[in-house]
Amino acid sequence: MAEKITFEQGMQELETLVRTLESGQLPLEDSFKAYERAVVLKDSLNALLDDSDKRIRVLTETGDEPLDPIEEE
Repeated sequence: MAEKITFEQGMQELETLVRTLESGQLPLEDSFKAYERAVVLKDSLNALLDDSDKRIRVLTETGDEPLDPIEEE
């Protein structure tokens, strides 16, 4: 079953993993695990972005466009 995370949570974890990997301080096996987790997170975040893009496209195609900002008089 896929893990449910928010985009923000996933980005935060991914950024932490990247910093950790870039530091070069992890043992090799831990680096592999961190890299594998980063790939899973990247795929999950891409899926979230794709879903969001589809939702926006559906809304704009059906005419339910966002409201215009209130214009100052």
